[in-house]
Amino acid sequence: MGKTLVMNFLTSGGKKTSLSFKNVKDDLKPTDVSNAMDTIIEKNIFMTSSGELKIKDSAQVVDKVIQELDI
Repeated sequence: MGKTLVMNFLTSGGKKTSLSFKNVKDDLKPTDVSNAMDTIIEKNIFMTSSGELKIKDSAQVVDKVIQELDI
């Protein structure tokens, strides 16, 4: 169906939070994701209930496939 990029961060309050982006490109490179995460932290554009995004934790691409069943 579609691929979703999930970027996980640690906040200034020590909690984990994530940002998700749908319909990512098939040729997405780990360095591109890492650089984007660095920019998000540097620009400080997102605030969570547990504070600012401070540290990159992890990232993954989730590939969701839906199969309809005839019933």
